[in-house]
Amino acid sequence: MSFTRLVCCLLGMQSLVCAGGCASAGGAGVKQTSERAMSCLRYYLPYEHSATARVQALESLAECGSDEVLPWIRHALNDESPAVRFAAAMALGQREDRTAVATIQKLLASSEASDQIAAAGALHMLGNTSASGKLAEYLFARSDESARRHAAFVFGRLGQPGANKILARVVNAKDPGLRSNALESMAMLGSKEAKATLVANIYNGLGPEETFALTVLGRLRDAQYRKIFVDKLQSAQHLETKLAAARALGQVGSADGFDLALSSLGFAANKDEKNDPAVNQTFRVRQLAASTLGAIGDRRAIAPLEEMMNDADDPRLQIAAAKALIDILEPRRKKQRML
Repeated sequence: MSFTRLVCCLLGMQSLVCAGGCASAGGAGVKQTSERAMSCLRYYLPYEHSATARVQALESLAECGSDEVLPWIRHALNDESPAVRFAAAMALGQREDRTAVATIQKLLASSEASDQIAAAGALHMLGNTSASGKLAEYLFARSDESARRHAAFVFGRLGQPGANKILARVVNAKDPGLRSNALESMAMLGSKEAKATLVANIYNGLGPEETFALTVLGRLRDAQYRKIFVDKLQSAQHLETKLAAARALGQVGSADGFDLALSSLGFAANKDEKNDPAVNQTFRVRQLAASTLGAIGDRRAIAPLEEMMNDADDPRLQIAAAKALIDILEPRRKKQRML
């Protein structure tokens, strides 16, 4: 038995002990479940087998952890993966962790463009704008599409609507990743045009475009889009689109998609689609179902989410379940959302 599975089995044994109290309104059962969920996130923060899992755990901890998690996030600035370092720097900037300034500044000297971009953005959020010019430089660096995507992403996290004028220059770029990041950032910065484009994509786009648009508009937590979310929950052809609509509804205070999300925790795709294996379809739906239940916040989902956290074979699903449990049990712990 691997160490990972051993940890999960131990968590499962603990869950049996407190099963009666975990779904209650309060008490030791709720506290123990929340602590196990936090332990799951901490376990995967240094997980050597998957950088994606480390990023997911880090972003989850950054959003819902207390200040005691900040040293672990700072440590991730030295991770071997550029993606983890990027996520760590952005998280520390949004958490306004001034203790990390010196370490973040070291990333400016990195040969990795993503390190420099994350450092510039994080320092900007911490009040140091000396390197902010790098963001525009990389946004228009036509020789590096990855850097352009990273820069567009970071601009949306700075909270400065004036950046929309810069982002508007790349929102129609040929690279779909750059277009998506620019559109998302502009919407987050209040662009009416970007929001209107996202609404149009909900009705006129392909399945992935619909899901993306619903995800971005849901994160805005703006009740004016509630009718749109309800309509897509009822009428969308694809399950992922329905779940994205259900999650968006949860983010504006509606539990309309609860039953769909709960039933989708056990979803299994029947066949491979073109360039989309069944295993990937299964993963996406289950992960989306968990995050939807977290957004809705209904405690009837606690036991099924505990089962996923304890027993799922994919670490990313364990992390998604753990984060959803914390969202349900301790919504007040959530820090500034890692949008």
